[in-house]
Amino acid sequence: MYDESEILGLMFKKTEDMSSPLLKNKTYNKVITCFLISIAFSGCSTWSPDYEYAHPNAQVLLKDDFFWDQTNSFAPFGNDDGNDAIYEYHNWTKLNPQKESTEFLNYLFNKWNYTLYDYTKTDTAIIRQFINSSRIGDRLFYGIDDVIIATGFGEFIIRGTIGAKMKSLTLLALQRQLLPISLATIDAEYRDERIKSLKKMIEVINATS
Repeated sequence: MYDESEILGLMFKKTEDMSSPLLKNKTYNKVITCFLISIAFSGCSTWSPDYEYAHPNAQVLLKDDFFWDQTNSFAPFGNDDGNDAIYEYHNWTKLNPQKESTEFLNYLFNKWNYTLYDYTKTDTAIIRQFINSSRIGDRLFYGIDDVIIATGFGEFIIRGTIGAKMKSLTLLALQRQLLPISLATIDAEYRDERIKSLKKMIEVINATS
């Protein structure tokens, strides 16, 4: 058994020393870090966005492993912003069980100091203007939608339902990502997979109550 100092040494080992590309994945490292902390201190929450922890309603609709894959950037919790958001949402909703998840979006975007645009729209001209508004406009554009999608799915797996406002925003985010302006940045060899993933998520969100 490792002692506490050995565990901490493993936790902070530089990923550039690791040969596997998987170990350089931020979301993968988060899972490993939490596991190591739990061994050392037995205080790290065992919760994660996994099928076994999901509400029964979510288990019925989310049987495909895709929805739980934290290393697939096309999955709800597999990209950096989406993965950070689901853990933030899990903590937030324990303190705010009666609040609408749209309030969480306001909380998180403010916490992360994200510059926003009217994400209730899918107008290409509005999106292009936002992307071109700063050197990180494209990063913010995709990050905002990743957070919204993760929150929508997060509400479903934790609460077993999605409120009308959050459901609408989640569908809008998914539809935005199907626009040519969004798909244009995806490598051609992965574009069909991206489209398939988005349509799969739309189908599930539409089936929720």
